[in-house]
Amino acid sequence: MDKIAKIYKGIISLNGGEYEVPCYVIDDGEKVERVLSQREVVRLISGGRDSGNLNAYLSAKNIQEILPEKFRKDRNTQKIKTGRQNGKKDAEIVSNEANALIFRVGSTTINGIRSNDVIDICNTYLKARQLGILAPNQSKLAEQSEIFISASAKTGIDAVIDEVTGYQYFRKADELQSKLDAYIQEGYREWTRTFPKEFFMHLYRLEGNAIPLDEKYYPQRFGKYVMQFVYDTLDPDVADYLRENNPKPGGKKHHHQKLNEAGYKLLADHLLSVMGIIKASPNMDKFKENLAFAFPHARTQQMARQAKNRLAQPKLNLTFSPASGMIVPTQLSLFDNINESLGDADSALKTAIDYTPKDSE
Repeated sequence: MDKIAKIYKGIISLNGGEYEVPCYVIDDGEKVERVLSQREVVRLISGGRDSGNLNAYLSAKNIQEILPEKFRKDRNTQKIKTGRQNGKKDAEIVSNEANALIFRVGSTTINGIRSNDVIDICNTYLKARQLGILAPNQSKLAEQSEIFISASAKTGIDAVIDEVTGYQYFRKADELQSKLDAYIQEGYREWTRTFPKEFFMHLYRLEGNAIPLDEKYYPQRFGKYVMQFVYDTLDPDVADYLRENNPKPGGKKHHHQKLNEAGYKLLADHLLSVMGIIKASPNMDKFKENLAFAFPHARTQQMARQAKNRLAQPKLNLTFSPASGMIVPTQLSLFDNINESLGDADSALKTAIDYTPKDSE
């Protein structure tokens, strides 16, 4: 089936609005081209004196040696057809050449030039001025080229065009959808034990709690831990999708059952990394800091800041004072008794042989 080219249009305003250059993003589903109108590019570099054929400017003999090769010789033209959607043609690419892209939107034919090529042409005039080989009638071209270069660097021109055409919003949506397609499937896959029992035992240890030997179900807060420590660090966008589309995981609708084969493998590999961090962390706050170091993004950084603030608060211990006959607070070091508490947790972990809680992943 022939492909349909989608066109997004915008206006680049330069030099305080003195020049307005139409620009386009052409997306055929496989390749994205960012294009400026040749007519307006000529008007820009000529300072408004001309809006004619760009090739007339590029054929000047004195700049041939420093002009990019693609503008120095003819290239074969590749015809690209487009399909129809609902009986209407969205846009048609008439020809796609090395140095030009001609396309039709409705009844209007536009001679375009790729954004990066405009930068190369402007740089050619600037280099010619630096080398002292500009003809007198080309000095204005160099001045105008400098205006355009100062307004947008080659690495940033794509972002400028995406913004003014509105394509950035479509691109972000497409990127998110592509990411979700890489992880998510429509239905629920068959349940498979994904989170090892050891993961939940370490959660008790990080909390400083002994492992209950007679509990049949994991506490509800562990579900929040799974989202925060595993799915958020795997990919925040995927985590948000699961929160919205599978709000009550459990039974036959665990989060991992929404993942396709590729997504499930990524989760399993990621869980191994989290397990390594959880084993090396002495307490919950340190675990959150380590996660933020291993998987730095806005959510983990916020989690680490909160943990750091908690660590900065001095701990208090209540003791009985015989002198006053009252219970008084006594400040403790942040790390007092930490070895003792870890020893208790490890001892509980080793004795939790018959613990068989319900899986909550």
